[in-house]
Parts: sequence; structure tokens; C-alpha cells
Amino acid sequence: MLHTPLLSRSRGAGFRTLGLAGEVHTRRSEMSTQEVANRFHELVSSGQFREAMDELYADNARHVEVMEMPDTPYPRILEGKDKLQEMSEYWERTNEVHDSSCGKPLVNGEQFICEMMIDTTSSEGPFAGQRMKMSEQCLYTVENGKITEAKFFYSMDC
Repeated sequence: MLHTPLLSRSRGAGFRTLGLAGEVHTRRSEMSTQEVANRFHELVSSGQFREAMDELYADNARHVEVMEMPDTPYPRILEGKDKLQEMSEYWERTNEVHDSSCGKPLVNGEQFICEMMIDTTSSEGPFAGQRMKMSEQCLYTVENGKITEAKFFYSMDC
């Protein structure tokens, strides 16, 4: 069989296989955890948070925060890509980002971790008008080439 690269909009690897009779079979594989982690780092490091979520999150993805956030409409555990996108849009509307960074991801099996830093001023809630620098460790779980869970570890000792 002959394998040729498959051009697609997907970032995953793919091949066209030509059988002996000339028939074409297409086989795609998902991105590995390392590929997802690298792409996540690439997007988030350039401020493309929404694009990272759109491209890399599974439809059933969930976020797990350390605690309930006061005066926000979102629970500690939020499930579903649509709900996560809604929360992200709310956050973007209510925060001015002065600076942010995403550390190089470290991969272990189906998970990767990276340190994220953000310097922001919120326009709503108990921290409205206060500029804050926050740092967190983020643990992402990848299944079938998509992020299915994100857990955030941080301290609110500001």
C-alpha cells in the first residue's frame, strides 16, 4: 500500500492509502497529548484563549476551579464546551488583561500541566477596579485528541 499525506484543516495526522485496485482509503489519527499541549501553548502564549478552546476542547469538556468564585454566575465545576465558551466570553468582557504568559507544557501520559500567569483588572465583583497578578498551575486531561478536563490550582492569597 502507498501512503500519502492527507491535506485537511485538522491538525491531526492523516494518510490516504491506495489499495492494489486503486481504491482510496482515508485514515486519520487524533493529535497526541504532546501535540495538543504544544498547540495549546502556541495559541495561549499569543493571547488566543478563545481559539484554543474552540480548536482543542472536546464538546463535553469541563473546568474544575479550586473554589466557588464570589459574585460570578458560574459554579466551581462547569461542564460543556458551550458553557465554557460562554464563561470565557463573560470573563473577557469583565476583565482588562495587561499581560499574560503560559509556561512550557509538561506531558505525562494523557495529561499535561503548565503554569499560567495573568495581570488583570476586573470591572465587576469584589475585585472591581483592582489590578491583580495571579499565577496558577493548570492540569489538562486529553482524550481522543481533545482536552476533556482542566483543573486549576492557585492560591487567593493576594
